[in-house]
Amino acid sequence: MSNSQLATFPSEIHFDDENLDIVWKDGYRSQYSLLDLRKKCPCATCRGGHGGKVGAATSHIQSIRLISWTKVGRYAISIVWSDYHNTGIYSYDNLRAYSEGKESAFD
Repeated sequence: MSNSQLATFPSEIHFDDENLDIVWKDGYRSQYSLLDLRKKCPCATCRGGHGGKVGAATSHIQSIRLISWTKVGRYAISIVWSDYHNTGIYSYDNLRAYSEGKESAFD
């Protein structure tokens, strides 16, 4: 596996009541606020698809819990949130980019 692939493939994924933590195969550690990730959900509904407005589906959310997550192939995770939303697929590439300060990773 090349260094660039190691950078976007997790070796560990954990969560608690407030954060999702990923340790990448290259040793880099990322920590994400659950509320922030929920508001950045990349699904069509949350991103304003189907005639909606970006953020309209998530702007009212004040707190959230992560119920569970599953791998999607070798490129992403899907999260089930406490509001039972589960259609967002968070790619490893976008998660890593966002943790490195690329705010546009989920835009």
